Amino acid sequence: MQIPYHIKVDLQEYYEKFYEWPVPDFSDKCPLCGGIECACYLGCYFRTAACPLTGVFIPDLPVLRFLCSRKGDHIVCDHVTFSLLPLMLVPYRQLSLKFMVLATWIRFSRLLSLTRALDVIESELNHLEDVADFINISSMISWEWMIKKGALLLLSSKIDLAPAIQYEDLLDTVKFSRFLENIIHHKSRIGNHTIRGPDAFACDFYQQSGGTERCAYFLFGLASQHRQWLSGP
Repeated sequence: MQIPYHIKVDLQEYYEKFYEWPVPDFSDKCPLCGGIECACYLGCYFRTAACPLTGVFIPDLPVLRFLCSRKGDHIVCDHVTFSLLPLMLVPYRQLSLKFMVLATWIRFSRLLSLTRALDVIESELNHLEDVADFINISSMISWEWMIKKGALLLLSSKIDLAPAIQYEDLLDTVKFSRFLENIIHHKSRIGNHTIRGPDAFACDFYQQSGGTERCAYFLFGLASQHRQWLSGP
């Protein structure tokens, strides 16, 4: 069984300093059965990988491996071994838009370094039931890029969701933080809607851009209910 391993450096640095890092201690609780003094370190196996942040190819990345001795009563699977796979190599993880916006806002509003932001996000956002303890530097950079692209799309569309604030240069840290804060506190203007926050902001933008009649077929292909509308009588 592979367990996502939270490392606070990029994959290249993790690889280069692998034998300097302490082996994680699961003596208080085994991940597979919950037992005390159960999980035993077996060593490591090797796999190929590429660092998503630096692009460096790693032909022999060590992956830590452990044995569960079944001393606990809360067995979660049939496997008796587990390995710690660096989280950026986990093939798929779903995070909510709210989580990504809040995490980015925490970093920019407090002027935190990427490394320091990891610690703060982990301690403050776990209550959202997202995977706050399974994020990394490269993912935070990608969230920033995604949100800025979205902001530029909003400005270019001339749809006015935030009339009180003008964002002429989103590369400015202060203005970007204000934009994030505006998204966090946004309330949908659509009647009978109770959506708040980033999801409401996205919903309003979608509806003001034309809603399903103009946008749905770009996302999902041409649905039957839109064919006559697009092709004419």
